[in-house]
Amino acid sequence: MFTDLDTGKILDIVDGRRGAAVKKWLKSRPRYWRQRVQYVAIDMSSEFRKAVRENLPRAKISVDHFHVIQRANLMITQVRRRRSHEVFDRRGRVSDPAYKYRKLLTCNLENLSIKQVERLKLILESDPELGVIYGIKEHVRQLLNATDVHEFQARWAVVEKSVKATKMVEAKSLFRTLTAWRRELLVFVRTRLTNARSEAANLTAKNLKRIGRGYRNHDHYRVRILLYRAGLRPC
Repeated sequence: MFTDLDTGKILDIVDGRRGAAVKKWLKSRPRYWRQRVQYVAIDMSSEFRKAVRENLPRAKISVDHFHVIQRANLMITQVRRRRSHEVFDRRGRVSDPAYKYRKLLTCNLENLSIKQVERLKLILESDPELGVIYGIKEHVRQLLNATDVHEFQARWAVVEKSVKATKMVEAKSLFRTLTAWRRELLVFVRTRLTNARSEAANLTAKNLKRIGRGYRNHDHYRVRILLYRAGLRPC
């Protein structure tokens, strides 16, 4: 789904979730249109990024920060599950604080109540590795909250130092991903552009699909969405 970042208007819907579908649609646009595109906001898809770079050479790509945080939270979940098997030789249970209050590990620290903070401390103190990995996740959040390039570079150094200080493969994997998307992260810091409008439009499309009990014909699905978003009704 292609969406205008300024207005939230759906530009078009194509059949496919791979880079080839993006590339084909962009190639079909007029050259003057492609040359005027200044920014593109996407999730962490290397295929989409490659298609945009090849067909919109003047556009700067911003990676959506929500997907970066989602990747950091996945890192915490992977460590929590691994540690459960290493310590207890089983999956987590309600009797384990790290499992019972696992959602606290992915919450923003500043949004927690005093009681929730106490529970979080209980989890982190019970397992040093969880404490370290949680700290790295919070460093990544601070990185995304940077307001300028200099602040971003300083916070990047903190994340890099924290990752190098640990041997956990989950942290190393996250940092490799961040490094691969560093240019796009810098664009996000400068512009704060996200694909939130695309996600909202995608939700609308999914709701229409549920109402229609599914669509077998992509052309019908596409036209129905475009008519609905334009506030029109088919004749």
